[in-house]
Amino acid sequence: MQWLSVADFFNMGGYAFYVWGSFGITVAVVALEIWQVRAHRREILRNLFSQNDSDTDLQQHTP
Repeated sequence: MQWLSVADFFNMGGYAFYVWGSFGITVAVVALEIWQVRAHRREILRNLFSQNDSDTDLQQHTP
């Protein structure tokens, strides 16, 4: 397909709603996935650090 102008490119031959909508949904899903993975990683690290701190406290208090 040839585009004669930038407007033709963004119109995508009359299928702009479907083309740009699918790109938008894909970007939103990928961004959501990245956000969820980072949040899950922070939660895991927080749990590991708190578990490590409680293990250290137990070792210090045992004779």
